[in-house]
Amino acid sequence: MSERAWRRRDEGGPEHVFFSPHPDDVALGAYASLLGVPRGVVPTLVTVFSQSCWEFELPVDPSRALQVSSLRMGEDRRFARAHGADLVHLGFRDTSLRSPPGGAPEPEEALAALATRLRLALEEVLACVSPEAVCYVPLGISSHVDHLLVRDAVRALRGDRGVVYYEDLPYSAHPPEDEIVDYAWALGLSPRCLDVTALWPAKLRGLSFYASQLEPLTLPAVEAHARRLGAGRGLCERVWTVAP
Repeated sequence: MSERAWRRRDEGGPEHVFFSPHPDDVALGAYASLLGVPRGVVPTLVTVFSQSCWEFELPVDPSRALQVSSLRMGEDRRFARAHGADLVHLGFRDTSLRSPPGGAPEPEEALAALATRLRLALEEVLACVSPEAVCYVPLGISSHVDHLLVRDAVRALRGDRGVVYYEDLPYSAHPPEDEIVDYAWALGLSPRCLDVTALWPAKLRGLSFYASQLEPLTLPAVEAHARRLGAGRGLCERVWTVAP
């Protein structure tokens, strides 16, 4: 399951566990939260869909899955090491391998079976952390099926206890602000903006670890969203939690 033996850590406060559908999702959407983990607590990154053949040339070539996955997992390892985080790769196949662009849609029965397997794997992960652990999951604003599977599995296993929802980037840069707010409110969530103005150079360095996964328009879109959230006063990331 993991690149290290999973161990429970009871010292230094509650665990902080970051669930990333793919390598780079936490760096894109939850970087401030990762850097904000209290001193003495080792964050854990859980990358769920770590097998991929996605490249920026279509059609994707499934025969390159091994090379692409190895490259992406290597980027993930270097990012985790540079940020003092433990890393777990769960090894699930992402949508590029299950239902490549331009191909037939993924059958509902296959998705339901995948959701069951994913929930069992995440249940194993959560069994190794305390009930007080803070769990970060994607908000799902993109409606990307991999993001929704991760979000819904953690939410089903944890309820609303200690779950923080980070915005899916670069997808969140595209819809109007009121559409994002309405979507999150429908889930019963309230926002909190985190100022990343001073952290922005560090965030760009963090994202540079995922060079193979960044399209030319990715960083401009991420910055545009951060400026929109900053409302002229700087740059922000936004997370959502259950409304009090």
